[in-house]
Amino acid sequence: QRQIVSQAFGAFGDDVQADFQEEKVQNLADELPTFEEPADLPGWGKWEGERKTPKWILKAREKAQDQRKEALASRKDKKLKHVVISERYDKKASKYATTSVPYPFMKKEDYEGSIRTPLGSDFNSEKSHRDLTRPEVLTTTGVRIDPISFTKSNSHPKKDSSLSGVRKV
Repeated sequence: QRQIVSQAFGAFGDDVQADFQEEKVQNLADELPTFEEPADLPGWGKWEGERKTPKWILKAREKAQDQRKEALASRKDKKLKHVVISERYDKKASKYATTSVPYPFMKKEDYEGSIRTPLGSDFNSEKSHRDLTRPEVLTTTGVRIDPISFTKSNSHPKKDSSLSGVRKV
C-alpha cells in the first residue's frame, strides 16, 4: 500500500518541489522579454582593432535587463511559491472576453453572476431549464419575416408591425 501511495503522491524520495521550481523558472524565462544581439559583422558598429562592444548594444542590453526586472517584480505569482500564473495573451480565450459590460447589466458583478448561473438541464429542473433557454421571439416555420425598415425622421425600428407569423413569449 505504501508503494501505491508513493506512486500516487510522489512521496519517498521524489523531489517534486524541486522539479516544480525548475519548471516554474523555465516558464518565467519563456514569458519574460529577451534581448537578441545583432549578428556580428566586422566593421559594422564596432572598431576593428579593439573589438569593443558599441554603446548602443550595451544600452539595449541594459534596457532589456531593466524590462526583465520590472516584469519579474510585477508578476502576480511573485510571492506565491507553489503557484504559476501565466500572463501570456491567449488569442483563443480572448474571443470570449468582453471589453465592457453588456447592455442589460449595469454592474460587472451582475454580469459575472449571470454567467456563473448554470443553464444546463443537469443543474436545473426541466421546467426552469425550458424557461431559461426559451427564445424571446418565436416564429412559425415557413412564414416570411419582413426586414426592419428605418425612416429618416425616426432611426428606431418599428415594433412588431412588420412581423407576420411571429408571437412574443
